[in-house]
Amino acid sequence: MKRYRILFKGRVQGVGFRFTAKMIADRLNLTGSVKNLYNYDVESYVQGEVENIERFIYELQNQRFIRIESIDKTEVDTIQDENSFDIIG
Repeated sequence: MKRYRILFKGRVQGVGFRFTAKMIADRLNLTGSVKNLYNYDVESYVQGEVENIERFIYELQNQRFIRIESIDKTEVDTIQDENSFDIIG
């Protein structure tokens, strides 16, 4: 199990990104959070199996209205007992 902080840049606010991220994360049994940042980027913390995290990113990149221009993914410490993926803000 791994946990990543993922910063998405592009047309990622006002296009259902957070809702879509939650739906995908829930389906892939991932935990963490997603939130809009003031600079119009989206920050997500995602924890789970690496292949599911990669699938999460892939599916977000292939949505109709979302246009991801860049992704910055950094591994961070896992959180024990985290059991949901939440939309913040």
